[in-house]
Amino acid sequence: MPKGAVLRKFLFILIPAAIAISVIYAFSDNRNGYLNKNVTKGDITVFFGTEISGGRAHLWSDKKSGVLYADTDKSIDNGFTKDVSSLHFTGKNVNGLFETVVSLSPDENVISETLPDSIKESGRKYYELCSTCHAAAEPNRYAKHRWDGILKSMQQHGGISDADLSVIRRYVLLSITN
Repeated sequence: MPKGAVLRKFLFILIPAAIAISVIYAFSDNRNGYLNKNVTKGDITVFFGTEISGGRAHLWSDKKSGVLYADTDKSIDNGFTKDVSSLHFTGKNVNGLFETVVSLSPDENVISETLPDSIKESGRKYYELCSTCHAAAEPNRYAKHRWDGILKSMQQHGGISDADLSVIRRYVLLSITN
């Protein structure tokens, strides 16, 4: 076969393949990181600080309450849904919780590379509100299970709204490293 014919045949195969790969890559969701804002898709809301891989959050649900957890220990809630039937379960079941994958496709400006970057804004709110009366405690100062009582008490003393308390609580729990 002449060189020109081989080259044409090679290009005839290579160019469409390259275009197909480019289109697939352009439409695939390869966003990884942590949400820096709450994201709502239909009936499902996924909270800031949730890890995203390929535009999806892997969460856990009891299939009843609508609460979405980060892990099977229920250490922190990462979202909720008003309609549990809208969740897509993987079939994996641990400790009475069922794994679900939530496809989000969030904008790039809603994803931070690291967890500390994703919770910066809520950290500012924590230090701003909690420093009005006293020096704000570092989150690691107390164990996770103690923070709910502390924050509820500070909400009453400082007049913190429920919405702000929710943001502050999430910041504190996500910040604890021990």
